Amino acid sequence: MKDRIPGNYQYHALRKGHPIQRQWHRNKLNLLRHLRFLNEDDVVLDAGCGSGNILLEFAKEVRYIVGVDTNEECITFLRQKIRDQHIQNAFARKLDLLEIRSLNLSFSKIIMSEVIEHLNEEYSAKLLTELGEMITRDGEILITTPNYRSFWSSIEILLDSSKLAPKLKDVQHVAKYDWRKLLEIAEQSQYQVIDKGTLNWISPFISLITPNLADKISYFEFSRVPFGNLLYVVLGRKIP
Repeated sequence: MKDRIPGNYQYHALRKGHPIQRQWHRNKLNLLRHLRFLNEDDVVLDAGCGSGNILLEFAKEVRYIVGVDTNEECITFLRQKIRDQHIQNAFARKLDLLEIRSLNLSFSKIIMSEVIEHLNEEYSAKLLTELGEMITRDGEILITTPNYRSFWSSIEILLDSSKLAPKLKDVQHVAKYDWRKLLEIAEQSQYQVIDKGTLNWISPFISLITPNLADKISYFEFSRVPFGNLLYVVLGRKIP
């Protein structure tokens, strides 16, 4: 695929990228802590796991975690990291997201962090419906995606022109979400909204001055800022 994301991209962006880029990726981990989304009893699916930042960060805090991605380079990279860090309760698998059922597992938590914008809307709707059949009765799904009713559109253009990331506009990102469209696809797929908010408003840019302050601001943004550059929503199954 043209401009395919390198297997180690997210891992190095979090640890060695530009300060804004590092904070952007760090805030996605901060969000999981803010929401207290994961606990020691959870069996977790990281769908579209990329380099595995979430899996590597939280494996020791859950019962089991599975990373799935269509990018073979990502899975090869993540498998090596799992071995290097002697993680016993995780594995990574190259699969199309609509093939996750073949794992024959039931999940209490599913994470799709900046995934659905890479898929056409019909595919995403079908995926959400299928995931609903693989999640436990009281399980939850966390989705994050760029907010196209924010400054994100301008940021995307700047990223493409600066080449700090693989080309995004109309190449990696094929679907564009705002609150209306995101909640609509959730409703069509028979989910109820448990929580929602935004992230990555100004905190990534504050990191240029002081990372510690950026971290604190990121937690404020999760619950207080309605127009951040990423949307997040926590979904649960509708129980008849």
